[in-house]
Amino acid sequence: MMRWFSGLCLALLLSLAGVLPAAAEEYIRSYRSDIQVAQDGDLTVSETITVNAEGRNIRRGIFRDFPLTMVDAKGRTVRVGFDVLSVTRDGQEEPYRTETVTGGIRIYAGSEDVLLRNGEHTYVFTYRTDRQIRYFDDHDELYWNVTGNGWLFRIAEASARVALPRGQVTRTAAYTGPIGSTARNARMQENGGEAVFATTRPLGEQEGLTVVVGFPKGVVAPPSADQQRGWWLRDNLNLFLGFGGLLLVVAYYVVFWNRVGRDPAGGVVVPRWNAPDGISPALVNYIDNKGFSGGGWTAFSASALDLAVKGFVTLEDLKEKIVIRRTEKAAPRDLPIGQASILASVGGAGRSFVIDEAHGATVQSVGAGFRQAIEKEHRGKYYKANTGYTVGGIVLSVLVLLALIVFGNLEPDFVVTLVVPAFVSVFFGAFAVNLGKGLRRGGSLVSKIVSILIFGFIGFVALSVGSGLVVALASELTGSDHWPVLVAVGGIVLANVIFFFLMGAPTPLGRKLMDGIEGLRTYLTLAEKDRMNMAGAPTMSPQHFETLLPYAVALGVEKPWSRAFEAWLATAVGAAAAAYAPGWYSGNYASFGDRIGGFSSSMASTIASTIPEPKSSSSSSGFSGGSSGGGGGGGGGGGW
Repeated sequence: MMRWFSGLCLALLLSLAGVLPAAAEEYIRSYRSDIQVAQDGDLTVSETITVNAEGRNIRRGIFRDFPLTMVDAKGRTVRVGFDVLSVTRDGQEEPYRTETVTGGIRIYAGSEDVLLRNGEHTYVFTYRTDRQIRYFDDHDELYWNVTGNGWLFRIAEASARVALPRGQVTRTAAYTGPIGSTARNARMQENGGEAVFATTRPLGEQEGLTVVVGFPKGVVAPPSADQQRGWWLRDNLNLFLGFGGLLLVVAYYVVFWNRVGRDPAGGVVVPRWNAPDGISPALVNYIDNKGFSGGGWTAFSASALDLAVKGFVTLEDLKEKIVIRRTEKAAPRDLPIGQASILASVGGAGRSFVIDEAHGATVQSVGAGFRQAIEKEHRGKYYKANTGYTVGGIVLSVLVLLALIVFGNLEPDFVVTLVVPAFVSVFFGAFAVNLGKGLRRGGSLVSKIVSILIFGFIGFVALSVGSGLVVALASELTGSDHWPVLVAVGGIVLANVIFFFLMGAPTPLGRKLMDGIEGLRTYLTLAEKDRMNMAGAPTMSPQHFETLLPYAVALGVEKPWSRAFEAWLATAVGAAAAAYAPGWYSGNYASFGDRIGGFSSSMASTIASTIPEPKSSSSSSGFSGGSSGGGGGGGGGGGW
């Protein structure tokens, strides 16, 4: 008796063990969809979803994802309208909220502070959507993904009823399984203007039911001209916002560049062997570059060299450091302000200023004081940066980008990818500006501007092609209609980079001095035979070479000027010429010409090494080419 009772208990426990897990499963017991097709093609859909909640994934309610695009009869991806009409749970109105997700919208049914009781709950999502009817030459159809293929639960049974506004259903089809499946595990029934579908086997996770209903032309009115215009605007909203914003930003910059950024007409550039108006090497660099080049260290190097040539300091080049040592020669009161700043930093006679890594902080401080002294005295005198107009363009660009993000059809995940075209545009813009400056160094400013715009356009074309490739590779994430956004964002950033350079313009005095500086550069880079043929030009000598060497450094042409001097030394007569060695320079290099020819870059690299590193911070009918997951509708859902 006891053995029989024990066996009965064991059998009962095993039975319960098999039943309890099933009872505790969270799944969709029933998924019923009622689709009402209106005369104008709009759909009103009621989805009745009965779920079993066990407090694991379904704690406060469920969510339903719905895509906002579909592929029309011509194979185009178009945007559809979507409006939530109501959400109920167990026959009562249920609070809900929506949010944008990749490719569509998510509806959360339930409240953050209300937990569901375990057991079955029936939700009804009612919504309206348009543009879901596909218009073919010989028929029209509704190709509709009833459940979506993104549910995180299995669906025990799914069914759908499609009701036409009038006329008869002429053809039906149904597909089940994961996306792309052509399995037909569903039964279908046509009854005049209705078609009913029901699955014949359960649907697993990520599986769905898709139906196709065909009907004669005219049952549903084709879209009116007003509807087509509205849909076209909806499909091309990104294009309008993106390229419209780009044109607005470019137009702003062109208008104000034409008003304040056009340079005064240049004069005739003739070679000259002295600086215009006797300005200092540092000021030559400042005017020529419309601000300092190389962070101001090129002008600093030229000023230190000019002080040495004039006997106020000596330079000691010791490979890994440079020492500027003060001599006893008194400095005049009219010494250029930048050079006076350097002498003040060096100190009195016999004192020195060391440029090496150990004195990095001091070097940076002295350099900053040097730049500030020059800018304070000369700011706005030779060149107007027109910064206010540039800031206005940047503000306008930010507003355009915000409008694109807020009002455009952009998914949150896609917004992050906008960093890519922005970065590429900064690179191409900087490349265009630098290359345009370099290639047109001896040309007019107009030719420089044309070069920059040409290289900028090349960069814009490259950006467009690259954006198309990015969209093609990430089409599942972004949607193919997002390429205008990538190109427009890149174009807006590119316009700001290029016009940041173009917006500034020299003053009439600055234009005059720029012509003179160009003439000095021409002289410093001329071949020796051409220089000798110039009427009134001084003959080469150590003194002439040293006088113009700081200016050559300031203009970045010290190498050709030094080579010209060495060529003269090689042919000069006399021991003094052959044994030339400046008293203001000492170093460990046998060839002074080779070393001094790269003096600017040498000093700049030595200074750079002192800077502390920052701390790290096609489409077909649903009957001939249909599958599960095709057509409009779809999406999926889960619990929360």
